[in-house]
Amino acid sequence: MKKLSSKLIYYLVGFTDGEGSFNISVINRNRDFNTGWKIAPSFNISQKDDSIPKLFQKVFQCGTIRYRKDGICYFEVRKIDDLVKKVIPFFQKYKLLSIKKNDFQYFSKIISLIKEKEHLGKSGINKILKIRNRMNFGGKHRYSDKEILDSIK
Repeated sequence: MKKLSSKLIYYLVGFTDGEGSFNISVINRNRDFNTGWKIAPSFNISQKDDSIPKLFQKVFQCGTIRYRKDGICYFEVRKIDDLVKKVIPFFQKYKLLSIKKNDFQYFSKIISLIKEKEHLGKSGINKILKIRNRMNFGGKHRYSDKEILDSIK
């Protein structure tokens, strides 16, 4: 990442504090994975105007820009390597101030578990689920922890 002005850094951190999301966006049944489940962490920013998502993509030099049917544009980073090398170091260096700082800490722990290949076994998925439940005020999940863990052999 090239040198950024402090004004831009504060803008990006402040925008993320208000509108950003660190989450485990998908835990779906998937036969291609040993456990039958795919864990997909993501960092995203959404806005009606695409200039801010595009700014994040330019600064982080990764991620995708998508447009929803309702006109919302969002920037999303899902590649583990980009999360590890670009997104996480940025927010470790430039601290979030809102309650999202907690979500970021939990998100970073989950990414570490994935990097250590913990997500490939039942005990690792259990650790990830416990951390995920602390994020985003508990959030709503398509599958219960019990349903996920009971299905893993």
